[in-house]
Amino acid sequence: MLRSADRLALPLGVLLLAPLPALAQFGKNKVQYESFDFRVLETDHFFIYYYPEEEAAVLDAARMAERAYARLSKVFRHQWDEKKPLILYASQSDFQQTNIFRFQLEEGIQGVTEGLRDRIVLFFPSAYPDFDHTLTHEIVHAFQYDIMRKGALSQGNNPFAFRPPLWFLEGMAEYLSTGEIDSQTAMWLRDASHSGYLTSLDELSRVGDIRVYRFGQAIWYYVGTRYGGEKIGEVMQKAPLIGVEEAFQEALAVDLEDLSEDWLEAVRLTYLPFFVQAARRKGFSWCREAG
Repeated sequence: MLRSADRLALPLGVLLLAPLPALAQFGKNKVQYESFDFRVLETDHFFIYYYPEEEAAVLDAARMAERAYARLSKVFRHQWDEKKPLILYASQSDFQQTNIFRFQLEEGIQGVTEGLRDRIVLFFPSAYPDFDHTLTHEIVHAFQYDIMRKGALSQGNNPFAFRPPLWFLEGMAEYLSTGEIDSQTAMWLRDASHSGYLTSLDELSRVGDIRVYRFGQAIWYYVGTRYGGEKIGEVMQKAPLIGVEEAFQEALAVDLEDLSEDWLEAVRLTYLPFFVQAARRKGFSWCREAG
């Protein structure tokens, strides 16, 4: 699941494994005030559901989806056995009327990937780069859920028993949809380094706020740049079979505690000099004395 701005979000594949609370509360009922005449565009790896208002853009969406699939299938070394449903809405207001999910879709939510039925649902924002980012983020989740399910079934296990930490899922989706540390994540890392709330992997595994996106993205960026992008797919393939910690140990030959310390040091070395240089430019005496 991808949200705009810095709001809490949980991947839907995790949410739908537990019973949802009743939503029949006054003022909380989902209202559908339009009827959508859905059509289907079939591509190599997707069934894309759209309606006439989107006809001018749906071919562009199809190209973006297939481009993302081609790249991610190489990263994960994984192919889908069946085409995934991709449901597109023309606007956020249309998206919020969807009856695919029982829960309310808040304004900040841009896309959702359902872990149980392999459905990707999102809307067209005002700019194609934003749509491409959200679409790729959700397709990453589709790959994650497909790998987790098939890995468990191959061992005769419950396909929904594996529950990786949120930084593992959401951070990976953010990194693979951007390929970098974007300006928003850089801002978080810079402020966290200076203010002292930069979070270790152990602590990050126990939280569910925006840090799982921002710090998680930075962790996977560190893994990709230090160990190679192919290691991300290797960790993802191993984790449902042997667990997250063991997957990192086998793939990277480093345990999570050491990885965490190495990552924290790399972030601090990257961003703390920024504050020293800024202070020097302002003429603070302690910076001159510190060298």
